[in-house]
Amino acid sequence: MQLWVMVVACGAVLQVAQASKFLFLGPLSSRSHKNFYMGIVNALADDGNQVTMVSSVKPTKVRENVREVTLVGVDIQDYTPNLFTGNRMAAPMTMISITPKLCSDALGKEEVQNLLKEDFDFILLSAFMSDCFLSVVYQLKVPFAFVSPAGLLGPLPVLMGNPSFPSYNPSLLLSSRHPLTFVERAISTLSEIATNVMFTYASSCMEGECRSRGLCPDDMPGFAEVSRNASLALINSVQTMEYPARPIVPNVVYCGGIHIHPAKPLPQDLEEWVQGAGDDGFIYFSLGSVVPGSTMPEEYRRAFIEVFGSLKQRVLWKWDQDTMEDLPPNVRISKWLPQQDILGDRRLHLFITHGGLLSTLESMYHGVPVLGMPVFGDQQGNMAKVERDGRGRVLLWEQLTSESLRDTINKIMNDSSMKAEVKESSKVMKDQPQDPAQVALYWLKYAIRHNGAPHLRCPAGEMSWYKLYNVDVWATVLVIELFSLYIFLRLVIACYSCLFSSKSKSKTD
Repeated sequence: MQLWVMVVACGAVLQVAQASKFLFLGPLSSRSHKNFYMGIVNALADDGNQVTMVSSVKPTKVRENVREVTLVGVDIQDYTPNLFTGNRMAAPMTMISITPKLCSDALGKEEVQNLLKEDFDFILLSAFMSDCFLSVVYQLKVPFAFVSPAGLLGPLPVLMGNPSFPSYNPSLLLSSRHPLTFVERAISTLSEIATNVMFTYASSCMEGECRSRGLCPDDMPGFAEVSRNASLALINSVQTMEYPARPIVPNVVYCGGIHIHPAKPLPQDLEEWVQGAGDDGFIYFSLGSVVPGSTMPEEYRRAFIEVFGSLKQRVLWKWDQDTMEDLPPNVRISKWLPQQDILGDRRLHLFITHGGLLSTLESMYHGVPVLGMPVFGDQQGNMAKVERDGRGRVLLWEQLTSESLRDTINKIMNDSSMKAEVKESSKVMKDQPQDPAQVALYWLKYAIRHNGAPHLRCPAGEMSWYKLYNVDVWATVLVIELFSLYIFLRLVIACYSCLFSSKSKSKTD
């Protein structure tokens, strides 16, 4: 229910302010995904809007204009396989197999069903394994937008009618760089097809589970049809940092870095510890929120201990345990650390990371060189881009030894061209016409003002592929050309036959 404040001046009615009620559905998102989502939530709340946030991650603080509904028992990280000791390639298939039931479990919870009795002006739906919540979108009958914690990936380009060209813009899961060779273009194309098939299959399974449990109304159209009614897609990407540039339709909104903020002073105890490093500075090591560091094989931990202990820099290590045996005196561990404040500290020389999208964006914003050690999913593609752009290096876990780790760290910290590149990338990322929070806020309010803004939708998403690419037109042209050529050749042959026949007859006479 929108609340309007109006002022009448000189016979004109001016809109001064408006407040709307938003419902943000991110039921199966990870902690890192929620960090991005909260950037959007905070922008809406700061503008005076009321936001109800649904997720499985407990809020870290209470804030004005935000109501959080925390779903218990559906945290997807509880079902994520051990990515160090298990098969990393099996993780995506494991998620696809568990999410249909997990999504319906979340949808069926009383606190979610109670939301159907409330009034909202707009819905934001996570594009990550949350398709069954399209049931909420359908039942509330209000405009909605997809929110992608990554870029324009998976089925989103098709749903938004956005052109996709794997011939020069390969999937983030691949490490190829433009211009692609023939083999790379073939792999990129097949990878995009496989990704779309995988997501379509997962969505189909979710729809079947949702309908069988009576959570989707009988008269509800298929998920694909409901999805195509999305007003917007808000994506976690920075358009000016994408290479090569890609064509984008108006309803795809770039919000990359919306969760990032300028660095604040470090807590006093941490500040004193960093000051103790002197001119040598320090290194920061974090594997993010999905992978517990303590699950890494002992041989890996020992390699880190040996190398860190030999460095003149101090090392700040995000570790999920209170203690660690044989910890070198120059290394400090902590379960939680203010990552952005650390990345923005001028005394930081290197960020060792798993290569998550949020971490790579934060390192780019704050201008810090990166040593990436990707674990699964899009992390390898993220780090491949970082390495191609000259902002860091990649060290795969299977390549990890004390020697390789020490050598890579030294190469990065002694590379002056890399330091210059990260500073330049930081300048480019910050040089935007609007803050991403203001961009997201404008387009969400725009969609509300214009009843979902259907005029922004590109019809490409609703067209058959052969119509979209004029295959039938070109096939018709080809048939006409071939038929014309056939007629021409027949005429030539006929003329030649007549001429040859006439000459033969003359000689006989």
